[in-house]
Amino acid sequence: MRRTRTCRLLSWMLLAVIISAGPGCSPALKKGGPTAIDPRPKVILGIFGGMGPEATASLYQLIVERTPATRDQEHIPTLIYSLPTVPDRTASIFSSDPSILPYLAEGVTRLEKSGASFIVIPCNTAHYFYDHMQGAVKIPIINMIREAAEEVTVKYPGVKKVGLLATTGTISTGIYEKEFAARGIEMIKPSASILENYVMRAVYLIKAHGDKKQCEEWLYLAGKELEQSGAEVVVLGCTEIPLAFNPERSGVPVVSATQVLADRAIARFQQLSIFQPVQ
Repeated sequence: MRRTRTCRLLSWMLLAVIISAGPGCSPALKKGGPTAIDPRPKVILGIFGGMGPEATASLYQLIVERTPATRDQEHIPTLIYSLPTVPDRTASIFSSDPSILPYLAEGVTRLEKSGASFIVIPCNTAHYFYDHMQGAVKIPIINMIREAAEEVTVKYPGVKKVGLLATTGTISTGIYEKEFAARGIEMIKPSASILENYVMRAVYLIKAHGDKKQCEEWLYLAGKELEQSGAEVVVLGCTEIPLAFNPERSGVPVVSATQVLADRAIARFQQLSIFQPVQ
């Protein structure tokens, strides 16, 4: 009996709240109120990530940190699609396995359908498939490799030799080598033993959330070999490498492709926002 009375009392109280908060009391329901506002951003950044997830988070953090904003509303509206099920890029390249292509198309097309105005991809090796991904969408995809090469030539004019720290997949494709050669710059790569025993071990250990100090030491040694081979600038051409590489230990300037990508994403957003038509 007591439970029944309690239930009835609660029902009456709920009914009273609903009546007292009728349409006339809610500004959100008034004609011309907030419901008449279109909250959808005119320009949206799309990030196709998950290759790996920590590198994706690092890129977004860089974008937030480097955006000239003084309040929440001045930051960049962003869609992040993290798809960690994309097959290993290096393995796919070496085996010429086309099964990776549907995953890459899924990543960029989902962002386009969700309203992204342009796309960035924080994975250097995935840019081997850049033409395939760009061909799958109508919105632009910023080419991380091209922008990193351009950054070096603009920031360090006169440089003739650039060292590259990247995965075996990225190096084997020659995508960085091609971009730098077009600018008259020689690419210096790690020796096979350094690449396998230091660079690749560090990359996979970072992906596994392993000992960052150990990874830093391996990458330091890899960078030193590039310097000793004549590199005037070292490019970090893998999104995992900046998570452990310490540029303060380098004897030459260091350019992180991830940081360049963050800066280009900010610049592209600002450019597109300026040219949006006034409603």
